[in-house]
Order: sequence, then structure tokens, then C-alpha cells
Amino acid sequence: MDRDARDFTTAGAKPTPYFPPIVVNRAARRRPQARLRVVLLNAAGGRKFHEIAACLKRPQLQGADLILLCEVNTRIKRKPGRDLATELAEALEMSCAYNRQFGLIPPGSESEIVSYMGNAILSAVPFEEVAAVALHEPPTPMVWPRSMRDWSRVGAPTGLVTRVKFGGEELTAGVAHLHSRCTPAERALQMASYLESFPAAGRAIFGGDLNTTTTELSSRAMMLATAWQMITNPDRFHAPEAYEPLFDHLRERGLEIDGANVANRATFTFSGLIPRSMRPKLDWLAVRELRPIAGTAAVVPPRSSILRRRASDHDFVTVDLEL
Repeated sequence: MDRDARDFTTAGAKPTPYFPPIVVNRAARRRPQARLRVVLLNAAGGRKFHEIAACLKRPQLQGADLILLCEVNTRIKRKPGRDLATELAEALEMSCAYNRQFGLIPPGSESEIVSYMGNAILSAVPFEEVAAVALHEPPTPMVWPRSMRDWSRVGAPTGLVTRVKFGGEELTAGVAHLHSRCTPAERALQMASYLESFPAAGRAIFGGDLNTTTTELSSRAMMLATAWQMITNPDRFHAPEAYEPLFDHLRERGLEIDGANVANRATFTFSGLIPRSMRPKLDWLAVRELRPIAGTAAVVPPRSSILRRRASDHDFVTVDLEL
């Protein structure tokens, strides 16, 4: 793959990413200059590639200038629709920056990586700079799907920080996927470690699946306690800011969530049987020195029509910004 953009990961004592970023740059796509459309999705591995691509043609998502993707899988032995980031970028004629967080090794193999899981940013303009950023790794073990319980992995939690130019003006765009089972304090440490490599000033967009569950989910007892909280106090899961100190770190960097997100609107559906009032808000956009256009922030279900199955257990999050 092309590496037209320059890596700018800084050296030093800070942990370094396990894998370097992969960058494919394309010519800028013609676009109106007055606004910037940002879309965020946890793609649940990208198993339903074609449905995700179809969703991006819906009016609220169509013509996105920046697409932030979490939980993107890449299979080394290619199968149709299994390399979401690069294939989606090609279909949309966008540039792609992809960071592999984890290499997945199947049972019976000592070291052969057959697929990767990571995050990606798709951009309507080429990337000027790209960095993979190692995050603090909480001691709480990650939980993998039952079908992959016997698999092993290599790698570490890793986010992306990129620099692009829209309308001749520089803009930082970043994405990260935080731990789903650890304490809010550990997620705050992850955010703080990510932001060490995020510019402290200038126009910026950050987004990701921040897993703002407001609780620790490292045991069955804790999960049952959280379920009870969802029944008795569902509001905390729609507005988790007071329970998740990671938002303090965003504010310290001048990154604001107000206006870029639909307030109190859940973004995660782990079962259609769970009432919407009990579903949590996990996916967030934050901006600095950019004004959200009133009425454009939206949470969009990941299906192209009401008759289609969801492409992910997370919803799309989107907003238009003034340039």
C-alpha cells in the first residue's frame, strides 16, 4: 500500500504502537467548501460491509468528508467485504488511514496472524500526516466473541491522529476505541495517554467508541449490578459525562461535545429486546474551533431500510460543521 503521508509518531518513553499505520492517499474529492460532514461508526468488524456502504448513501450520511471507524477487521486471506477500511475508501474514492491494534492468531498456530482489528479514518482529501498512538492498557482483560475465545492476539490499544487540509486550512482528525470492561478511571487514563499525542491547539475533530458505560464490567456480578442500574437509573447511561472522567481530559484540550452529539440519545443496541430507554450512549464526537451546524447532529441506525438487518450493534453518529 502507498505511504504518501508521513508518520509523525514521536520517540521517547511513551509506549510505541505495535503496528505502524497503513495509509492509502487519493486525490481530493470535489466537495462544497461551506461545511464538513463527519460520520462515526463502530463497524463491529465490518462483517456487513455492503450494508454499511449502503447506509452511507442515506441523506444524513451521504457525502461524508471524514468517516471515523472503530472495530475494523482486515483478513489477510481476502474475502469479499472483509477488508472494510480500504475497500470502503476505494468505493467512496476517499483516502484511508488504518491502524491495526491487534493481530489475531487462530488455535493451533503459534504465530500466524490471519486477521487484524483496528481503527480507521477515511478522508475526502489526502492525509498530510498520520500517527498511530499507543494507549494506556488497563489490567482488565478484554472479552472476545465466544467464537474467538481460543484465539490469541498480539498488539496493544492504539488510536489514530491525522492531519488534513480542508479549504486550505489544517485540521487534526483522530479516532480511538476505549476499553469496554474496565473502570471509568482506567478509560480516563486511556484518553489521557491518547491526548498526549493530540495537538493542544487548532481546529480538530475527535471521535470514537468511548465505551462510556459508567461502570466496570469485569465480572458477572458487576454486569448484573449494571443491568439493575439500567433498570432503576437509566438516565446515567444516556448522559454519562458525570460518571466518566475521560470527558474532563477532552475539555482540558478544548474539545467540546455539545452540539456535535444528540444529547441523551443512546448509540448502542446489544439486543433489540432491550427498551431504547435502557440503552447506553457509547459513541461520541468532539470538536475544537469548529462550529456544529444546528440541527445536523444525528444518531442514525445502521441499516439502509427498515426491512434490512442492522450492520452493527452501534449506530452511526454524525454532524455537519462550519468550515
